[in-house]
Amino acid sequence: MTAMELTDFLMARQFIKKREEIEALLPPETTLIDGEEVFLYNYTIDAMKNTFIEDSIVITQQPFHSEIPVHAHEFIELTYVFKGKCNTVINNKVLPLTEGTLVMIDKYTPHTVEATSKDDIILSITLKKDYLSPSFLSRLSSQSIITIFLVDLLMESRESNRYLLFNNGKKEKIIEIVNNIVWEYFHKRIYSEEIINSYLVILFSELIREDEISQRHTHIPNSSKYTLIDFLQYIEEHYQDCTLTSMAKHFSFHPNYLSNLLKKGTGKSFKDLLQLQKISKAGMMLVNSNIPIPEIADEVGYSSVTFFYKKFKQIFNMTPSDYRKQNSRLQ
Repeated sequence: MTAMELTDFLMARQFIKKREEIEALLPPETTLIDGEEVFLYNYTIDAMKNTFIEDSIVITQQPFHSEIPVHAHEFIELTYVFKGKCNTVINNKVLPLTEGTLVMIDKYTPHTVEATSKDDIILSITLKKDYLSPSFLSRLSSQSIITIFLVDLLMESRESNRYLLFNNGKKEKIIEIVNNIVWEYFHKRIYSEEIINSYLVILFSELIREDEISQRHTHIPNSSKYTLIDFLQYIEEHYQDCTLTSMAKHFSFHPNYLSNLLKKGTGKSFKDLLQLQKISKAGMMLVNSNIPIPEIADEVGYSSVTFFYKKFKQIFNMTPSDYRKQNSRLQ
């Protein structure tokens, strides 16, 4: 698939759809959000075919010259400007979007896209599963406290902003990943669902890694030498024998000062971060090996299997054996 092939394919799918035609198929419900009455669209419609789509991941193409009322969903929506431009209105704020821009709109956030021209290709990717939930973490290629920290930052931004704007700088890698998802979706073959899911993991990983949302919160006050990521990486690499004292000595900080930095920057104590890394490492070993659970507990630094079980259940809300049964990649 080339960018030109995808462009030709999507241009051939451009169409006009009147608002009343869509509402005839889906009589709108309304709900109050922050005191404002908005339409609630909890079904995904293929406007070209006048059909409902029940899939957990759906990609639709917005009709041009079409008026879409202000509405909200109970699922996450990604608006992607594949070609041209558009104005997205979120919480009564107009956001001019250019080609390659991606907007993640949170659940129950009033929004709309203003009418576009025939030369503008605007795609909507709806995710009826919450790919930013704890279950999302288990889908990443490696679970670590750095990943958890960055996802927490993303979650924190979602709570305050209710939408996130990505790829204003038009990073080619992001565009390539989204285009691969779109092509795979519209040309479904065997294993397409698995491939799309994998691309989504890559997409979110790239967004978390590349976007300044994850960077602007990581700098240490009064220090240009280290970031919180440096501290978390140290814990990841030395979790088996790491202590607050040894870590503070490595970075030339007083233990109490380092402890305060970690707590302020991540919301977790050193001890919590260490436990989280040990359990995350154990989770990886459980799904990628047949090593007995007591040996895994010992490997990640727990002398007591009972204590390991207790901490594991606190973090994953299930026992290590149940976690292995549900997520094993060796089955």
